[in-house]
Amino acid sequence: MQDNEILILEELEKNSNITQRDLSEKTGLSLGMVNILLKKFIKKGFVKLERLNSKSFRYILTPEGFKEKSKKTIEYMKIYYRITLLIKQNIERIIQTYGRNRTYVLFGKDKEMKEIIEGILKELRVRHIAENDVEKIESTNVVLYWNVEDWEKLEGLKCEFLMGECKDIFNKLIPFFLNLFL
Repeated sequence: MQDNEILILEELEKNSNITQRDLSEKTGLSLGMVNILLKKFIKKGFVKLERLNSKSFRYILTPEGFKEKSKKTIEYMKIYYRITLLIKQNIERIIQTYGRNRTYVLFGKDKEMKEIIEGILKELRVRHIAENDVEKIESTNVVLYWNVEDWEKLEGLKCEFLMGECKDIFNKLIPFFLNLFL
């Protein structure tokens, strides 16, 4: 089961009266893809279709659907936990290389990635700041960034060190871990 399938099952769990169009908007999937996935879920017995009137339906998550959603949610939690551990190991290596007495600057737009790295740095009791203003970054800082497009903003900095793309770890490892579970 893919991320977008779990998104649909979660939305159906919240609201069985949701329309396909609303599912499309909430999940970011095309209307056609939502339709295909709903048919797949009905066929597998994860969702039951109930006609309300000639124009509208209700999509009810079955006990089998709840079970499948829960199972996949736990698998994804295990995947992200393992990935977080790998990021932590990478950050520990960076700290060993550049020292605990520096200020580590978290630079990037991805809020989830920032929160993961910030949590790790707090746990390791390392001084850090989140900063998206290049002008405020000092030359003694170690910059951790995770979006390729941010590199252009950082390129002209006179930082002593620039560490690259923690998010790259996610992009490389998620398919690996998904293959272990699926």
